[in-house]
Amino acid sequence: MTVDRLFVIKKFGTYADTFLMLGLANLAEYALSRTKQKTQMQLVDEGTRYCIQFKKPVNLQTFSELSYADAFPPVCGAKTDRTQIPADTTIFDTVKNTEIRKLYRDYLFQQRGQPKFTEESPKPPDPRTQNGTILVSMRHEKNHNDLWLQGRNFSTNYGKFIVALFQGFSLDSTSQTQQVAALFKEATKEKLFETANAVKIYLPTAVQGVNRIKADSNKTDPQKTDWLSLWLIAGGLFNFALCDRIKISDSAYDWRAVVLEPSNIQLQKYREILNELRVFNPPGGGHGIARFDAELVLRFCQTLLNNHPAQAEGQVEDELEIWESVDRFIGGFSGTHFGSKGQVYGVKDIFTLGLPGWICPQNQDEVVDYQSVLKEHLSVILSLSSEEGNSELLAAYRDFIAGNNLRNFFPFQVGYADFAVKRLADPKSKSPRLFSVTGLNTMTKKTPDFLTITRDASFLRIAKAINQATVYAGKIQTKDGAKELDWQRQYGLAQLLSSQSGSKKDFVCAIADFLAKYEAENLRLLEGYLKQGKRLLRVQPKKEDLDRLMELLDEFDTVLVANLLIAYGYAKWPKAQDDLPDDSAKENTETAESEDFEKQK
Repeated sequence: MTVDRLFVIKKFGTYADTFLMLGLANLAEYALSRTKQKTQMQLVDEGTRYCIQFKKPVNLQTFSELSYADAFPPVCGAKTDRTQIPADTTIFDTVKNTEIRKLYRDYLFQQRGQPKFTEESPKPPDPRTQNGTILVSMRHEKNHNDLWLQGRNFSTNYGKFIVALFQGFSLDSTSQTQQVAALFKEATKEKLFETANAVKIYLPTAVQGVNRIKADSNKTDPQKTDWLSLWLIAGGLFNFALCDRIKISDSAYDWRAVVLEPSNIQLQKYREILNELRVFNPPGGGHGIARFDAELVLRFCQTLLNNHPAQAEGQVEDELEIWESVDRFIGGFSGTHFGSKGQVYGVKDIFTLGLPGWICPQNQDEVVDYQSVLKEHLSVILSLSSEEGNSELLAAYRDFIAGNNLRNFFPFQVGYADFAVKRLADPKSKSPRLFSVTGLNTMTKKTPDFLTITRDASFLRIAKAINQATVYAGKIQTKDGAKELDWQRQYGLAQLLSSQSGSKKDFVCAIADFLAKYEAENLRLLEGYLKQGKRLLRVQPKKEDLDRLMELLDEFDTVLVANLLIAYGYAKWPKAQDDLPDDSAKENTETAESEDFEKQK
């Protein structure tokens, strides 16, 4: 008998479905490896179900003699009861693994994320470390270990159990686990365990171990579900989850557990990318929920681009032959937030995080460009923290990066523009990280409307004027210390332009008023510079530029044009203008900024 695919019906509606599928895929990988059947496994999300597609049909008869192997190990903390675990068992010691992880994370921090692997450097931790730790922290390791022990009871008929598992899940049926139990009983005369106690980390619809219906009654019986589903979920969660403790306040930490949702990707590639993220580029949980989520998406996109086919010297993987956006292969993240309630944890939130579909490289150069954008964004986000009152900014950025709409960048950028100018004006604060014009061009070049606006010479001259009236004005920090420029910094311009963008008439009045004041200051400065024999190094927009802006406002909606002006106006402009139109590049070259400001970063 052969099968060429397995199905997992989505019956829970949470990340439990994904973990169940991954637990099954993990067992399939073991069975294929031990029987030396070389075939690739594709994880495909088909909407109402997952499909594990084999490249070649799998011969089930070879599985019947398979020897037992743990689908997941028992987990033990410092106070875990080990009396039921056989002495010769290899356990997952969370105390030992957590210490290894801490040493390695400290080493990464000291090396600024660029570790140099030598014999003396700490060894990387097991990527599953936090998955075991969350079980111990939430006191769920007993349930986990009970599932392991019950699975071990089938060791004498393990091969037949795997055969029944493949047969049952090859059926497109809502009763797959019952089919597996029936097939196993028919082959061995043994019965699978029918039910098991569920815990909230496996089934996050539970409240304190009790389902929501029972939570409002006097009954406190634990929530139960069929044993096989929980056993597969336990294996999937332990091997493939990404968990971390999140700092909520000075003395409170919650847990956040997420799963990477496969869309259409090989299991081997999925595992490689996930392990690289968990070990070498993990998000930090010390600065609140929003920053953790933003870091998670940014760092995952970095990891995914590192594994892009263009990075492999022409070695193109089968499923990555077509150049697609990052959300082509992975659907995003699904997760559960567990809030601390003293000695226990409760389900606080069930959430999803999407991926920025605008990251869509078409060649090797674009892979490098998008990597630069991600590095730039990560630099900005790492400069913000909830402890310093940046929670709203971080939440706005998380909403942008976890979605597929570039316009969601603008609410964050308007707030960040005001934040950046305040930082620049405060001599006691560090200079803020700024998004670059080059990075903004990379972000917007796949959207025709954005591209038409941002490559227009008049738009760029007005954006440059905003930049020189806000970011590059007043007192700036240079490599030689603070420097006071002759022109004063204008405050609140981003908020003003944003607030007036709801009306075309009001916005035109606001931008015309700004340009009039800007031109008046240029004339004042120019008069003094001529007497000193100097040249005014500021852009000088013309009436034609305002006329062209009016044309853009007729062609595109006012909010879009206004937000793009703010984004480019408060960005860091490059010395070379090779990526701008010829006439704009010439204008900007004539009004180039001093090298001091360019080097302040």
